[in-house]
Amino acid sequence: MTNQMPPQLGWDMTEPDVALSAFLDSLPAPPQLLGLGEPTHGVEAFPAWRNRVFESLVKTQGFCSIAIESDVFAAMRASDYVTSGQGTLDEVMEGGFSHGFGQVKANRDLLAWMRAFNAGRPETRGVRFYGFDPPIENMWAASPRHALLSLYDFLARHFAHLPVDRATLEQRCGDDARWTNPAAAMNPNQSVGATQDARQLRVLTDDLLGFLGTQLPGLTAQDGFWSDEIWQAQLSARTALGLLRYHAVLAGSSPQRISQLLGLRDVMMTENLTAIAERERPRGPTLVFAHSSHLQRGASQIRMDIMNADWWPAGAHLAAQWGQQYAFIGMASGTNLGLPAPYPEPVTPHLYAAPALTPLLSAGQQRKAEENAASFPMSLERLAQSDGVLLLPVPAQE
Repeated sequence: MTNQMPPQLGWDMTEPDVALSAFLDSLPAPPQLLGLGEPTHGVEAFPAWRNRVFESLVKTQGFCSIAIESDVFAAMRASDYVTSGQGTLDEVMEGGFSHGFGQVKANRDLLAWMRAFNAGRPETRGVRFYGFDPPIENMWAASPRHALLSLYDFLARHFAHLPVDRATLEQRCGDDARWTNPAAAMNPNQSVGATQDARQLRVLTDDLLGFLGTQLPGLTAQDGFWSDEIWQAQLSARTALGLLRYHAVLAGSSPQRISQLLGLRDVMMTENLTAIAERERPRGPTLVFAHSSHLQRGASQIRMDIMNADWWPAGAHLAAQWGQQYAFIGMASGTNLGLPAPYPEPVTPHLYAAPALTPLLSAGQQRKAEENAASFPMSLERLAQSDGVLLLPVPAQE
């Protein structure tokens, strides 16, 4: 086996417009959602290349939005800045991202470019920014309070009689701190998810979600609701219910507890991306950027000393639901794949289509790469779960 992919099947990304056009032409159908997965967080080269890819897709392929692995509610602040210039860039970087991604320079550069692109353009022809992650961090998940009260307030503006009153919701939710207790991540007994309040909130949330569903035809007939208010109300409804499901599993004792939590998070990601894609479909496709473990077509897994987990990621759900309208490019580097350093090829970044996704290493080199893999990077065996791979000549650590 060789240490490089067949060069005739790759496109030099020093000319990203040409390379991306060739890659998209190689797909069986134009994707509405194009995933771009980084193998690890915290390496500046990956989101920096994401920016180059997105700019090229906007200018040459009609892409009109980007969705990243960040809190969907926090991202609304970044969206307001991008579309209408609300707030300052410093303020948006502080409050418009989760997971510490507001400190990533490439994210700042992305918002600055999008704002400049939109300046002077009508909103219908501009680019939009989304987060698609629920408000969940590694060690805690948010209270359903914000999403639930947002849903209630929307419905209360239009209907006098609802299945529950606001005071009951506030009382059942209580202090946010009891929901975000990080000790619950490792100790189910510390979770609020099995309390009477949490169980009752799931019933009440389902009641409100059902009420919203019964009233959608009348609401959508009113001018100005479909694009913003109803879309956000539906987001609030599914987020509140999703968080309550998540907290219920967090409080459980199943040996598959971690796998179930990871799976539920990716289901919520899938629902958000589906809503984004359906909203943006009349305008154009969406680029999706996240860790590859969320976007790949096959099952994801974590193998660590302290835990093992297997789950179906958002990419697998999207592939099943959207078929050829979902495509995924995995990003990798020579070091990340375990290739010998210095990695000889490519000297410049290359984008390879699916036919080139062949083993890059000998069996012995592959085993060594897997043994040395940190957490769950873009391993060789996962390349086959992609429609393409963007291979960068950069180290996986900086």
